[in-house]
Amino acid sequence: MRRSEGRWQRHKDLKAKLKKTALLLEKEYGVPQREKRADPLDILIQTILSQNTNDRNRDRAYEGLKSRFPRWEDVLKAKREAVISALRPGGLAAQKARRIQEILRWIKRLCRNSVHGSRASPRTDYDMLKINHLAVRPERVEGRMANYDTVSKKREKRLNLSFLKGMGSEEIKELIGGLKGVGPKTVHCLLLFGLGRDAFPVDTHILRIGKRIGFIPERMNAVKAHLWMVPLIPKEKSLSLHLNLIRFGRSICRAKRPRCEACFLAKECLYNSQ
Repeated sequence: MRRSEGRWQRHKDLKAKLKKTALLLEKEYGVPQREKRADPLDILIQTILSQNTNDRNRDRAYEGLKSRFPRWEDVLKAKREAVISALRPGGLAAQKARRIQEILRWIKRLCRNSVHGSRASPRTDYDMLKINHLAVRPERVEGRMANYDTVSKKREKRLNLSFLKGMGSEEIKELIGGLKGVGPKTVHCLLLFGLGRDAFPVDTHILRIGKRIGFIPERMNAVKAHLWMVPLIPKEKSLSLHLNLIRFGRSICRAKRPRCEACFLAKECLYNSQ
């Protein structure tokens, strides 16, 4: 019983620490306003392109891709080498091109099946996408697509993830998170920026700051940190905390040579007290 009570008290302490951190960040940087919601598929592709690179290279790769292939249908139809060439500024171009085209092919199958009422073989989808741990079956989402909106022949030509709007966040995490190359950060970005849900992507800045301040355990990796952070985030503060922590990490709590002398979170910091 004492051990359980100890865990609960620690959980409460961490929630209080994170709430105080969020308020201090907002006092310094303000409350970020949610921009006009972006297209979920755009957000998914942008986040895949951000893997293992910085924002500048991600943006260069995305702009190169969209300038050469204005529609996602064009990316799907393009030869792999052409897509790789467009993505080269972002790094890991061959790997990302393959993953993007596989995901677009999967979306096309879902859209086509919902229009024509046909069902592809689940095994075929599994082999095509090389799912990490989950066979993503079209029949799991076809009903939701039909319930969300009437899919017309015209709409079939446009690849989109609009059917996700009719699904719960946990279902989306399971479905999209099962695709190869899509980890927790990518799914949480899709939820937060593409669907306007309460979600908290943990990037390198947030992982570093969390360990220094003490709301993420020192030995925890980014994958586990996503699940760890879910019950700790103050209500309706996921967007603000995410964006302000990244800003703080870039300007003050840097990976190398952090500006501890200028830190307004110094009293909360374990790193600064060492």
